Amino acid sequence: MSRKVLLITAAAIALGYFTALRACHQVPASMGQASTAAPLPAPHQVHHPFLAESQRSSMHGGAHNWDINTYGGPLGHKTSAKHRVFSSIIGVAPNISFDSKGRLITVSIKLTGIELHLLDPETLETLALLKLPPKASASDNSGGAYFHLDSQDRVLLAPANNTISIYEITQRSGELQWSLAEQYSVAGVVPEGVNIHDVIPDWIGNLWFVTGGAYLGYREQSTGEFYTYQLPAEGETIQNSFAVDDEGLYVVSTDALYQFQIDAQTKQPVYTWRADYDNGAAQKPGTLSHGSGTSPTLIGSDLVAIADDGDPHTNIVVYKRAARIDGGRLVCKVPLFKQGQSATENSLLVYGNAMVVQNDYGHVYTGNALKTSPGIMRVDVREDRTGCDVVWSNETFLSQSLPRLSTATGLLYFYTFQKQSTGDVFGGWYLTAVNWETGLPVWDRLIGRGTGSMIDALSSVTAPVVLGPNRAAYVGIRTGVVMAKDQPL
Repeated sequence: MSRKVLLITAAAIALGYFTALRACHQVPASMGQASTAAPLPAPHQVHHPFLAESQRSSMHGGAHNWDINTYGGPLGHKTSAKHRVFSSIIGVAPNISFDSKGRLITVSIKLTGIELHLLDPETLETLALLKLPPKASASDNSGGAYFHLDSQDRVLLAPANNTISIYEITQRSGELQWSLAEQYSVAGVVPEGVNIHDVIPDWIGNLWFVTGGAYLGYREQSTGEFYTYQLPAEGETIQNSFAVDDEGLYVVSTDALYQFQIDAQTKQPVYTWRADYDNGAAQKPGTLSHGSGTSPTLIGSDLVAIADDGDPHTNIVVYKRAARIDGGRLVCKVPLFKQGQSATENSLLVYGNAMVVQNDYGHVYTGNALKTSPGIMRVDVREDRTGCDVVWSNETFLSQSLPRLSTATGLLYFYTFQKQSTGDVFGGWYLTAVNWETGLPVWDRLIGRGTGSMIDALSSVTAPVVLGPNRAAYVGIRTGVVMAKDQPL
């Protein structure tokens, strides 16, 4: 190649590089005007006797999985952002909770293992760290991806060491540290190679668990004995968390939705009802498994909802949840988003009788925001339980997270990736506020700039936005945790 051609090629590469840099710097730091709070009536918080306050006890906001907060969130006034990196390659933080002192608790899932962190909610500095065993399988949610805070502010999870473990914060020589408070061996309880995904106590303190296989069960609080149940259909497995109320346990498998109770004579887990749902012909892009991607969400005192995996649409499906009912159990089935381009891998947000769902179709969980299909919807159950109605549908809004509703501000919060034009190399990762009543964006505040590709440090894993007692918004991402918070006026 001639020197002239080399110079022209080098100049072209340099021009492309500086053009990309210029495009990067043109990503706006804010879009839309700051808002004022428009509070919604605070929901009745269902108190679980063995868990912390619902809105801070787990990934989805308590045993009912509502994904709402009475805490305030950012209003877009001088909003600043922070990014805590656990690993520049993989440091996924899918679950964020808060203890009674407002400190942030999360797990970091890394290639080398899993870490349990206590973080300063303002600086995101680690205050206490515990290394947990590496996941038994990279293809499931075991090893601590799900955890819950109990009523004593302790972390309840199932590490990849054949135990159910409870950890608490203690102080030694002036330093905070995680200490093992209780531990129960599950060796031999389920077949070898079957891993526990999640553990939640029921209303009398029995520790229920679900696995990534076909098993669920519980540890009886009074005796320490374990009882298990194997799902009935061939190939049927559990891939999500579950919901609990004072009547029973609500579990969605790859085939059906169940209510489980304990048989009074045998003490074995038994299902009181089973509802098959449409799980489609094959696993859809943007989902982690075939079948529903949602943990069940409870509505009021009488209903339970999931999203199925149907063709040609994924649907919101709502059922009556009592063990015994008159008439049919199905309340409604509402198709979501565009035909052939709808899927969701997150639980439904529920406030009163209203449900909000985002589209995950096409999302790449190793970190590629460029393939996700747009769409968010609000669907309300009628007061008389005769069906459901679409209140609004925004088919252009592209979400990279499960939203969180603040009843203090009246806003839905999303983590989004946006470019100024389709040809841009760079775009911005934003905290986006959406009006609860209309489904329309109110404002966007920049978290950081990136490409939205698999090498982007800010890439989403569609984890939920979580609001803290300090009115900040947090999101677990591929490399760690990001935070957005308004500065004092």
